[in-house]
Amino acid sequence: MGAVTRFAGRMRDGIAGRLGNLHIAIRWGLAAVPLLLLLYVGAFFLQYRIDDSPDLQANPKFAVTGGSKAVTMAATLMDLEINHTEWAPNRLWYNPIAYSSNMKNYQQGIQYAVARWAVEMADMLGRERGSGEADVDLNTASGLFKYDPTAWLLPSAVTKYDEGIAHLVAYNQRLANGQAKYDKIASNLSLFLDRISKDLGSQSAALELTVLSPDDFTPEEKQHLTDSERATLSSNGGYFDSRAGAAFYATKGRLYAYYVILKAIGEDYSDVIAAKHAEEHWANMLVSLRSAATFSKFFVANGAAGAYFTPSDLSTQGFHLLRADKQLAELADILNK
Repeated sequence: MGAVTRFAGRMRDGIAGRLGNLHIAIRWGLAAVPLLLLLYVGAFFLQYRIDDSPDLQANPKFAVTGGSKAVTMAATLMDLEINHTEWAPNRLWYNPIAYSSNMKNYQQGIQYAVARWAVEMADMLGRERGSGEADVDLNTASGLFKYDPTAWLLPSAVTKYDEGIAHLVAYNQRLANGQAKYDKIASNLSLFLDRISKDLGSQSAALELTVLSPDDFTPEEKQHLTDSERATLSSNGGYFDSRAGAAFYATKGRLYAYYVILKAIGEDYSDVIAAKHAEEHWANMLVSLRSAATFSKFFVANGAAGAYFTPSDLSTQGFHLLRADKQLAELADILNK
C-alpha cells in the first residue's frame, strides 16, 4: 500500500511539474507575442521604400558610351526597384512588405510606365522612320516588362524584368556600335509625347472617379457610367478611404517613371529640341512632371471638395498631373510644326 501511495505521489508531483513548466512556457509565449509583432512591424518599415529622387543617377553598369540615355535610365530604374528594393507586388503573406498597398501600387505604376515606353521604343523611336523592322531586343524587352508584376513562381516577375533589362543593355550596345537604330527626328518625338499625354489623361480620369462622390452625378448621368466606373465611384472617405492610397501611388509611380525617362530623352533629343526652339518648354514640362512625381504622403486623404480639415491629396496630385499633361501636348504641337 505504501508503494502505491509513493507512486501516486510521484505521479502527482510529475504532473504538477509538467503543468508548471507548461504554465511558464505559456507565459513566455504570451510575453513574446508583442516582441515578435514589434519586430514584424520594424521589418516592414525597414523594407518600405518609395524612392522618388528627382536626381536619380544612371547605374554605371548600364551606361553605354554612344547609347541612349533614356534606355540607360529605364534599365537603372527597373534595376533599382527589383534588385535594390523589395519588389512588393509579388511578396507572399508572410513577408511584412506584402501588406504595403503604397509600395505595391507605386512599383506597379513604374513597371507600367517603363513597359509603355518600351513599346513606343520598339514600335516607333527604335526603328528607322517607323517603316523599318522592329528591333528584336526592344521588342523582346517590351514584352518582358509587361509580365504580371504579382507573379512569384518561376519564372517570377523579378526574373522576367531582369531579362528585360538585359535586352535593353544589348540594344544600347548595338546602338553604340552602329548596329541598331534610334530615329531621333522631331515627328517621332512629337508622336511619342502625344501618346504619353493621352496616357496621363487616361490616368487623370481614374483619379477623377476616386475624387468624385455619387452626389456629384445626377441619376441620369449615373446611367451612362460603366460597371467599372460605378465600382470605383464611392463617397469620399478622407484618411480611411482605401481607394485613395492605391490611386495616388499607382499614379505617382507612373509619373516618376515618365519623369526619369523623359528627362533622359531630353538629352537624347537635345539637338532636335534646340532646333525647334523648345528648350524652355521642355524644361517647364519637366518641372511640372517632377512636382507631380515627387509629391508624397504616407497617409493619403481623399477629402471632399471644400473640406476644411481633411485634404484632398488626389486633387493636388491631379492638378500637377494635368499641368504636365497640357505641357506635353503643347510640346508635341511645337515639335510637329
